[in-house]
Amino acid sequence: MLIRKPNRLIDEKSPYLRQHAYNPVDWYPWGAEAFLKARAEDKPIFLSIGYSSCHWCHVMERESFENPAIAEMLNRDFVSVKVDREERPDVDEIYINAVQLMTERAGWPLSVFLTPEGLPFYGGTYYPPQVFAEVLARIAHVWRSNRTQVQEGAAALKVELEQILTMRHAALRGERTPRVFRAFKAQMLEGFDPVYGGFGGAPKFPPTTALPVLFYMGVEWDDEDSARMALMTLLRMGRGGIFDHIGGGFHRYSTDERWFLPHFEKMLSDNALLGWAYTHAYTLTGDSYYGAIAQATFDWMLREMRLPEGAFASALDADTPEGEGYYYTWTKHELYDILPREEADLFCKIYEVRSEGNYRDEATHRLTGRNILHLTKPIELHAEELAMDPEVLAARLADIRARLLVARQTRHTLRRDDKVLTDGNGLAIWALAYAADVFENERERYAQAAGEAGEFIWQHLRDPNGRLLHRYCEGEARVPAYLQDYAFYGMGLMELYSLTLEPKWLERATELAEQMIERFHDAKHGGFFTTDSAHDLLIVPLKSYSDRVIPSGNGGAVQFLATLSTALAIDDPLRSKRYAQLAADTLDSCWAIIQRAPAAAGGLLYGYLLLEGDQMEVPDLPRPEVAFRLGSEQEGPVRVDFRPQPDGLLVVFQIDEGWHINASYPQEGRIPTEVEVSTDLPLEIGAPIWTPPQPLKSGSEPIEVYYEQAAALLPVVAVDTDEPVDGHARIRVRYQPCTETECGMPVERVYLMPLSLRP
Repeated sequence: MLIRKPNRLIDEKSPYLRQHAYNPVDWYPWGAEAFLKARAEDKPIFLSIGYSSCHWCHVMERESFENPAIAEMLNRDFVSVKVDREERPDVDEIYINAVQLMTERAGWPLSVFLTPEGLPFYGGTYYPPQVFAEVLARIAHVWRSNRTQVQEGAAALKVELEQILTMRHAALRGERTPRVFRAFKAQMLEGFDPVYGGFGGAPKFPPTTALPVLFYMGVEWDDEDSARMALMTLLRMGRGGIFDHIGGGFHRYSTDERWFLPHFEKMLSDNALLGWAYTHAYTLTGDSYYGAIAQATFDWMLREMRLPEGAFASALDADTPEGEGYYYTWTKHELYDILPREEADLFCKIYEVRSEGNYRDEATHRLTGRNILHLTKPIELHAEELAMDPEVLAARLADIRARLLVARQTRHTLRRDDKVLTDGNGLAIWALAYAADVFENERERYAQAAGEAGEFIWQHLRDPNGRLLHRYCEGEARVPAYLQDYAFYGMGLMELYSLTLEPKWLERATELAEQMIERFHDAKHGGFFTTDSAHDLLIVPLKSYSDRVIPSGNGGAVQFLATLSTALAIDDPLRSKRYAQLAADTLDSCWAIIQRAPAAAGGLLYGYLLLEGDQMEVPDLPRPEVAFRLGSEQEGPVRVDFRPQPDGLLVVFQIDEGWHINASYPQEGRIPTEVEVSTDLPLEIGAPIWTPPQPLKSGSEPIEVYYEQAAALLPVVAVDTDEPVDGHARIRVRYQPCTETECGMPVERVYLMPLSLRP
């Protein structure tokens, strides 16, 4: 029997670190011991950062960190340090920025090489084992043979990091003005996908920090475009494979632009923010679709993420022994084994289940035989086609999904990261308390869950001096809290106070605000640091103004202070005024950053709206060239997709089974399929180049049509610039959907698509 000796990570509480405790790599946790060893032995440090539900982190562990030959190289030539990014977000923030500076891209697993003093000099992300071995050999050789150059490069990189991460520049200061929301909306319009919702192309992340700003502008300022961007994004996400249609909740992100093929891990913070967003969409529209998605998301949080003590775990893994995503996907055979034939037929039709599978493996691009459940059209349209009452169909599907959830729970259990993070729990408390006030049928359950989590953090995640801590796991609370812990837990407490009017929540929030100001406020330059002196071995102090997967620390701080200021306005006006002034000064202290990239500062802008939105003069907001319609543009048997190519724009028509559209040239009695494009970019677009149609025998004369898919390339034939330019394309399509027995009315649609020209 093979007995494996554990390394030092066996003594850590982080589930992610303990996953590596039996690697042959001689891992150290982040701390003084590792840095002292590196200095004593004159070795560089190999720093590996990841998190428990990260798929490619698991892949690199299997391929490289379990590889004896690679482990021998690491143990001989390096001091290896493993960090859980959720436990030490400060360490992650420093070194992911370093890798971005070095390579212009970064992600997890993050692989960074440091001097014994902690200065980064080389880095990347996932490395295949052969490449990783070559990198290790090269780094070891350079360290021995060219030490001076390595150290000079590391020192220069540290200077750049200080400029990026400390944000201690007087030049950043400005005077806040509502005009910034013009630029915010312009940037959101530029990135908006009018076909599938969301912003940017693949991979596509839920825009959790922008949604509150868009909703505010849409409702309070009556800006229809902002509301539609937010609502259409939530509509498309809720139909896509990124949403778990069986168990509720959202996966981390979509690998494609359609929200179809996700990376399957689930994060507490993502789902708290999205649960809030869908709840808010329901309050604004009264549309039960948004309310149902919100409640399904909260149901998942309460069923699968809530710990016996009342707080919430941080993440759910994507991998089981069968592979990533297996737990959430289905073969057609599995569904027919579980369901009666009539129900299986219905379910497979509505959720697009195919015998060969409906998605391809991300690495091999081969059909997997498995299916991601998703909707390409609303249940109401299915009901119309099936001549069923929509409520009856929805009830049948709900019953089927409940039985499939029971069946799914017999599969290998997904690994859950049970550590309790103060910031993530703060967001969960905030969302649940808000939802308790909206959904009367769930008020008691949501309020109880939010209150118990709020109480748990207060009782178990503070040190003997009453100062907040960041992480709790297996009875141990550790790691001094960061700015975002104070901000998001504070927001949760304020939402609990709003729900219950119990004074203890307001009193605790006020105590937290005072600690936050004492620990993190930058009295000289304004704003708040992410860290303080309690966070060890950091090569630079940190300030966070730009959002990542959650709002920035300063964005959260402004929201917390603004909300607290409003609550204290009558009973404690002096403290209320002080908090409002601190929030306003924080915005002014980083105004140059907000102006430069407002779309990346949704947390700060929402704080600005909470602070002064009701006093602002509404700015003159830009309008899109073409009004986009919520959801309706992709209903019916034909869907249109746009794919920018190096040589032009590819327009793709996806055609349902049993339907066709006509060829692109005139045929007697037929409407040809047409595509026209105009653009404000300095380029000339040629006539469309179509894929060949197929013959169809219709009456005495054969005609030519497209089945399943048609595509037209709009080629770029001339470019009148050498500089990068951003703009829009206005795309008009016209087609006639037909079956073999009848033709529908011609359909004409116009789309506005942001484009970037990079000669």
